[in-house]
Amino acid sequence: SQMDAEPPRAFNTAPVERVGAILNYSASGIRDDVLEGLQESDSDFADAVRKAIFTFPNIPHRLNGIDVPKVTRDVDAATLATAIAGARSEEEASACEFLLENMSKRMAQGLRDEAAEKGSVKSRVAEEAMNAVVSAIRNLVAAGEIELLSPDEAEDDG
Repeated sequence: SQMDAEPPRAFNTAPVERVGAILNYSASGIRDDVLEGLQESDSDFADAVRKAIFTFPNIPHRLNGIDVPKVTRDVDAATLATAIAGARSEEEASACEFLLENMSKRMAQGLRDEAAEKGSVKSRVAEEAMNAVVSAIRNLVAAGEIELLSPDEAEDDG
């Protein structure tokens, strides 16, 4: 019986999921630095962590377009407009465009107009808005209302 007895586990999830969960909530600069360091020391682990992460730029690859209205219901228009106005990278702009294309034309135009009125927003404010969108998506996943595509499915589609 002692041979079969397994010691209690300190964590319920594997290291990849734990690191991914931490990096999900980290600032993008810190996340990029950590991933770069992981890539240098253990590229297989770094690749697995990249697949475990779900951030704003991952939205077009992991979120089903038909689920966008559920997300927009949980995120206020001002936050969405701030995220759109604050998109700096090509990946962030792609995520914004994906969201806009998968909502009603009227709502999308309203958000585009509001984002244009905001002009340039501080990167910290933009990142907070993007994190609010991602958090709403994670909450919908946790509630079982939507499912994210696995990174492997997303690679097959793209």
